[in-house]
Amino acid sequence: MRYFKDSRRKALPGIMGFLSMLLVPLIVALVVQYDYLQDLERVSEERLALYERTLNSALQKHEYLPYLLAQTGIIKDLLSEGGDRIRMNSFLQSANERAESEAIYILDTDGIVIAASNWMKKTSFIGLDLSFRPYFKDAMNGAAGKFFGVGIMAGRPGFYISHPVRVNGRIVGVVATKIVLSALETLWQEGGETVFVADSNGVIVLSSRPSWKYRTLAPLSAEIRNRIHERWQFPQPKLKSLQSQSSTLLGFRETIIDKERFLKNSRSIPGMNWEITYLMNEDPLWERTLGMALTSFILVGLAILTRMFVRERSQRELSRQQALEAEKIRSMNKQLAQEIEERKRTELELREAQEELVQAGKLAALGEMATAVAHELNQPIAASKTYIASCRLMLNRGKLDELEPTLNKISDLCDRMAKVTGQLKSFVRKSSNKKTKFDLRRAVNESLTLMRHQFQVENCELQLDMPEYPIYIMGDHVRLEQVLINLFRNALDSMLHTASPVIGVEMAHENGHATILVRDNGPGIGTEIGKRLFEPFVTSKKEGVGMGLGLSISYKIIKDMGGDIRGRNRDECGAEFVLTLPVVDHDTSGAEA
Repeated sequence: MRYFKDSRRKALPGIMGFLSMLLVPLIVALVVQYDYLQDLERVSEERLALYERTLNSALQKHEYLPYLLAQTGIIKDLLSEGGDRIRMNSFLQSANERAESEAIYILDTDGIVIAASNWMKKTSFIGLDLSFRPYFKDAMNGAAGKFFGVGIMAGRPGFYISHPVRVNGRIVGVVATKIVLSALETLWQEGGETVFVADSNGVIVLSSRPSWKYRTLAPLSAEIRNRIHERWQFPQPKLKSLQSQSSTLLGFRETIIDKERFLKNSRSIPGMNWEITYLMNEDPLWERTLGMALTSFILVGLAILTRMFVRERSQRELSRQQALEAEKIRSMNKQLAQEIEERKRTELELREAQEELVQAGKLAALGEMATAVAHELNQPIAASKTYIASCRLMLNRGKLDELEPTLNKISDLCDRMAKVTGQLKSFVRKSSNKKTKFDLRRAVNESLTLMRHQFQVENCELQLDMPEYPIYIMGDHVRLEQVLINLFRNALDSMLHTASPVIGVEMAHENGHATILVRDNGPGIGTEIGKRLFEPFVTSKKEGVGMGLGLSISYKIIKDMGGDIRGRNRDECGAEFVLTLPVVDHDTSGAEA
């Protein structure tokens, strides 16, 4: 049994080597092929853009001509009042020679050619009925016409452009120009590349390969063939489909035409129902791929042989290195354990420092609210003194039956003071980091209670919008109150010079999250401050007024509760802060009162 195990162990490297000799050349071939395909795609895009520009240049060279001729008085007079047609023919002949177009001619409203630049030739257009041509119909409908087709007289293909002639707003005829693009095709053929242009029916109208001209990319239906025949657009025997099929090669478009494989790149011609296509032969691609695959195969074979040669020597060296590595790993583990312990100690110290910073923030907020706290206590104390004096007077006069209502009022005042001191005690106590479930509305109400007098002193209007049902979240409600009080204080400070300060508080619950929005109508957040709003020691207050830690502490508190806080400027005026906190189920069991 042990013999067979050793045999399998020895045979495994040979098997892996054989697989490597097959797989590595294949992978290299695929990588090289994909990389080369990307290069071909880039070149194809550049070449296609060049061919498109040359085609657009040839088409646009004469596009203006029918429009300009349609504006001339001599042509308008001929179509509206009649005139010297010989003179008109000479005029068109001269214009055609200067424009270097194939022919310029004028059609009446019935589609009959009444004047033409080729009037002296045997293939003159004069007298032809071209009412069936689409470019004539388009012009009679008030639009510029464009059409590619074979000429009726000489059978020479060309691109036709037409424009209506208007007299007093009425179409009285059509001016048409024929352009021959054979020079462009000759230029494409001399380039030795494969490029063609097909119309909306898939008929190839221009091509660097003459044998493809008037061939179709797919078989035409009988309806399309009849329409082409009615327009006399192409020679019927020529409309045979090419033997083509499309596929993909590593994500790139590929087409096979008459057993030739090409990489295909196409784009539409703007303003035309044409599509120009550039084809790159794949033979160089496969030659390069095969060459790289064979080279990789040879190199991998040499590498495997070299590996087998040095393997035996490497085994002994490997055993020695493994012993050294094991010792290094033990040393590294010991050092890592020390670093982990140091990291834990540093994190503990950092957490304690953060807790102290949060507590300092509370005390700072309490200091800012000292005036409001004193006011909240002074009023019930003064009232209590008055009631006590009244009780003494009642005792002196023997009115014992009137003592109880007054003593009840004193007791209510004491409860009121106890509530205020209780809230202060709860607010400033050091957090235990224990999370409990509490009603979010409670935190908002208690923070507003602590700030109520400050709102009155600052003459600030409070707009509160809270739902009637409880919204429970998990966390420390005192810390959340600290965040809200900090936002209220910042809002009041920012509105010192605002005529009618307003603070709005809105609460909502949607999609498992509660949101609290605190807004003001102050000057808003400065651009520079807004970029670093929650960084420590960043403040817009005057020097000595604040240290810039309030929002940084608030950010940490909200993040610890699993929420988020964002500040931004309002569209109208002022700033707004949005607190988002995850809610828990509305079951009140275990929730704080």
